[in-house]
Amino acid sequence: MNEYLQLIAAFTGSAGFALAYNFRGRRHILMAGLGGFLGWLCYLTVYHISGNGYLAGYTGTVLVSLYSEAAARILRTPATGLLIVTSIPMIPGAALYRCMHSLLLSQISQFRKEGLYTILFASCMAAGFVTVTILFRLLFESDRGTTPTI
Repeated sequence: MNEYLQLIAAFTGSAGFALAYNFRGRRHILMAGLGGFLGWLCYLTVYHISGNGYLAGYTGTVLVSLYSEAAARILRTPATGLLIVTSIPMIPGAALYRCMHSLLLSQISQFRKEGLYTILFASCMAAGFVTVTILFRLLFESDRGTTPTI
């Protein structure tokens, strides 16, 4: 039951951020919500199979990036806006909160543990974004006859 609530929260969170970023039209907001939902579903699935949060974060981010690029072409809008709102559910905010809370309580070993997790998870997300960005640049800029710049 908890996973269903998480998926609903991922959808509404991404759709809510789409509203906050002034996305125009129901299609754009629904597509943003669906992207957050799919990204979190991928994260939960990979995490339950592998037990590795870093791998789950990476694969979820890759899926969200692919989805954002494809949806941006369908909606004829920049992919960056969709990428921001669809990746909201995976941002390690809780880990960052626990990290700062441990620091305020002078629990240095817990601070290091949570801080390292937060930095590594964010790095895995960044690697997922970069992987898809490079892939799309290589595939679509080479069709135009230009040399892709990476």
